[in-house]
Amino acid sequence: MGADSGFVDNTDNSSSNTVSVIGVGRVGLPLSLVLCEAGFTVYGIDVNTDMISKLLNKQMPFMEKDADSLLQKHSGTSFIPTTDSSKIGESDYVIITLGTPVDDHLNPDFKQLDSIFPKLVKNIKTGQTLILRSTVSPGTTEFIKDKLEKETKLVCGKDFYLAFCPERIAQGNAIAEIKEIPQIIGGIDDISSDKAEELFIKITSKISKTDAKSAELAKIFTNMYRYINFAISNEFAILAMEHNKNIYEILELVNKDYKRANIPSPGFTAGPCLYKDGFFLLNNIPFNELISVSWRINENLPLYLLNKIKQQTPLKNKKAVILGMAFKKNSDDTRNSLSYKLKKALIREQCDVVTHDPYIKELNTNLKETLKDAEIVFIAMNHDQYKDLSKEFLSTIVAKDCTVCDLWNLADGGEIIYKV
Repeated sequence: MGADSGFVDNTDNSSSNTVSVIGVGRVGLPLSLVLCEAGFTVYGIDVNTDMISKLLNKQMPFMEKDADSLLQKHSGTSFIPTTDSSKIGESDYVIITLGTPVDDHLNPDFKQLDSIFPKLVKNIKTGQTLILRSTVSPGTTEFIKDKLEKETKLVCGKDFYLAFCPERIAQGNAIAEIKEIPQIIGGIDDISSDKAEELFIKITSKISKTDAKSAELAKIFTNMYRYINFAISNEFAILAMEHNKNIYEILELVNKDYKRANIPSPGFTAGPCLYKDGFFLLNNIPFNELISVSWRINENLPLYLLNKIKQQTPLKNKKAVILGMAFKKNSDDTRNSLSYKLKKALIREQCDVVTHDPYIKELNTNLKETLKDAEIVFIAMNHDQYKDLSKEFLSTIVAKDCTVCDLWNLADGGEIIYKV
């Protein structure tokens, strides 16, 4: 590879160079392409036939910086998208990136992992290294080891190897961050950690080895630390509103040149990881209040803001515009976005709801036309394309006395809810 590629050189192609990545979504696809760039042959295995069809036609199914050029380069050669799970048996490494959501009762739902298990049992081969990359409840890797040993009669650490190696990247910047952020490797045993390291050392020089359960906890703790911090910020925003004070001014007073404060700005906090990962920790402990309360604060923020608007103006039959339906800035990922909770609530209030998002194809309509004569405007996400939504700009488009909820302070006026 060229010296400026950023990836660790992989000139030894003699062995252990075939990988099956099970699940080529937002976690699995960037990793697959990075592995291809490092010299591996990668089978991208997925049951989603539409996804596989797009990848075979070299079409990126979602936004990811620098991924498209790698897909054009490797698809059909070193990257082979397929629905054929038998390719597992042709691989030296098997990386599982399937999702682990929560069910209707907020308990961990392992249906996706369970669905792949029979295929693993059928196709596993001696000497193979299995890597679990999905966020799971503590103890899951050990459970998979026991189940595989029982079903196959193979012995982990001798006949096959197993490690939990969590993804730690930010969606949209995964290609760069895979090599920049230290990779945690939690093997069931020392030799499994060593085997997993042999793979990841080809794409990053930053490796931190531990046991499987510690790695599982590290992944969840990382997400919950961020989620709880955002909840604190959102609660402070609510308290400031109740005191009729400017939360952004207060945060500036707290954070400026003070080394013991770094409170983030308030905002909708959700997504497929932060929303649910805490529930992997809550089932077995009585002292779960901090995580539970953080979830309630973050999840209830849209309805709190809606009720504050109701105190100022009636909502029935008004045109309400929601700007930003993705769950994070400059992304097309809508999973668990709080904007949809807000949309449902506005519909219940009998509003005429219109949604807009520059990163979602079907919602990327003309912004001025979308905002025309709006009587309620929620700036639900701080996309770069919304950064110029000043009061002056809106006043030329929206209806007279339009109420705006600007939680991200894009207008830089310090008011979360204001009249245009």
